[in-house]
Amino acid sequence: METDKPIITNDERDLLKRLLIAHADLQMALSAMTFLAEEFDAEAKYTKIELRRFKCFETTFVVSYGRAFTKSKGSRYDQVSLRGIGVKLSEKERVLHELIVNLRQKTYAHSDESFAHVRMDVTHMDIPGGTFALPHLQFDHGLEFGELFKRVATMDVTHKIMGGLTKAIRGLAEKLPETFMYVEPSSRPIDIDYREMLAESASTTVIDPPISSDT
Repeated sequence: METDKPIITNDERDLLKRLLIAHADLQMALSAMTFLAEEFDAEAKYTKIELRRFKCFETTFVVSYGRAFTKSKGSRYDQVSLRGIGVKLSEKERVLHELIVNLRQKTYAHSDESFAHVRMDVTHMDIPGGTFALPHLQFDHGLEFGELFKRVATMDVTHKIMGGLTKAIRGLAEKLPETFMYVEPSSRPIDIDYREMLAESASTTVIDPPISSDT
């Protein structure tokens, strides 16, 4: 005799939503690291502008990866538990995982002074009526994941966690009475007429010169 199909509980439905969002975050992270791996050559020489482009990939990776494992508002399941999705990392994988999450918390999503690496040189110019200071800013353009094997290991860990997420999602999806689930934003940004904003900005007179920095 066929038994009735188990129905998903409200708690399980909330968990499923969180896992779906985490999977989307890790897919974005994996794509960013893949783009970096395809374009970056550790032996090549790059301009600071080119390095910043690679830094954009790296930043997207770290922030997207870390979102799955940091607290967020609006859900009982505010962060993914590796144990909860059946993923067991080795000691070295755990060190790498924690490095990425800590980078997200300290450097890439927040400006923690203990991890910051910036420099300012000031040129003083004598002008009629006083002295004019012209700051010149420099930033750290180094890559945390510039080394080939570190990038590969990072992608392997991401794949491993995504595998656990997929398995957990499949188990919960089997209990859904409906055939789809859609998670949409609970809030939306204020709609702005951007052409009007730019027109207002263009009509504003700039008195002070911009701060000098590397382009």
